[in-house]
Amino acid sequence: MILKFNKHFKNNEYEILFNTHNGLEITRGINGHEDPFVLEMPSLLDIGVMGTCKHKCPFCYQGHENRPNMTLSDFKKIIDEASYHVNQVALGGRGDPNHHEHFGEIIEYCRMNNIVPNYTTSGIGLTDEQIEISKLCGAVAVSDYEKTYTYEALDRLIKAGIKTNIHQIFSNQTFNKCYRIIQGYTPDKWTFDISGLNAVIFLLFKPHGAGAKLPLKPTKEMLKLFGEIIFEPHCTFKVGMDSCLVNHVLNYGNPSEVQKAAVDTCEAARMSAYITPDMKFMPCSFADPDVFSIPITEGLKPIWKEGDSFQKFRSQLAHNRHMCPLCL
Repeated sequence: MILKFNKHFKNNEYEILFNTHNGLEITRGINGHEDPFVLEMPSLLDIGVMGTCKHKCPFCYQGHENRPNMTLSDFKKIIDEASYHVNQVALGGRGDPNHHEHFGEIIEYCRMNNIVPNYTTSGIGLTDEQIEISKLCGAVAVSDYEKTYTYEALDRLIKAGIKTNIHQIFSNQTFNKCYRIIQGYTPDKWTFDISGLNAVIFLLFKPHGAGAKLPLKPTKEMLKLFGEIIFEPHCTFKVGMDSCLVNHVLNYGNPSEVQKAAVDTCEAARMSAYITPDMKFMPCSFADPDVFSIPITEGLKPIWKEGDSFQKFRSQLAHNRHMCPLCL
């Protein structure tokens, strides 16, 4: 089985098998141990390379305070320390990662260190050069803001042969659209070749940052209706959810055994974590950095192991994995 994977981490309690070509990852307990609740270090890092965004989307969970982007040297420090443990990085922050001044070097440095880079973009100002370097990514997601640039970016990425996803916010305003997509409906604005689309990933609306006071949280009835159909989709592409949404729909849905193995509830401080553009470590990108972030002064591992906010997240999730430590 190991022959199918080209990256392998192992300690006395568990092992992680990872295929850097297709993203397949298996984590399992060994030597009589159960599958791990928390890893020695995260296998996925969400790295906020962007500190600046000029678009000011009203629902942005990152808020609108512009700060400097992460430096290339800081990014390399993270990768140098984490490459043995981390299999994938999700590039994010406040703005489009493909517009970082060292975007190409960031992507290449990940691959040089046997880490798969992924990122999400609005699609605004996507250049041919950015598309070319994106061929080194595991996947690229375009946030569906229902703008012309959204669908132009999707069309160009798909035609370039890049594994391309749509990120669709799940809120009380988008519920009807999300529900109909699962039923097999193709939105009229989707003018790209849908046969080349890899997946639509539904992301639960986060009432943080700029969107903290927006009345967009879906109702329990909406979550129930969505949960009842998400595991039996009628669309031609794959569908997925972030763990925040999974927490809710598992209360109503009836996933198969295969689907149960493919979804997980909150992994923050257990399998994944977030690093801010100014080099602060925190369990989750949706958390308040003034409350949960810890400056990286002596590396990631001491914070991951002993940081107060990380321990608080784990304590809550150990009690109930089907919940959000931020009470979303």
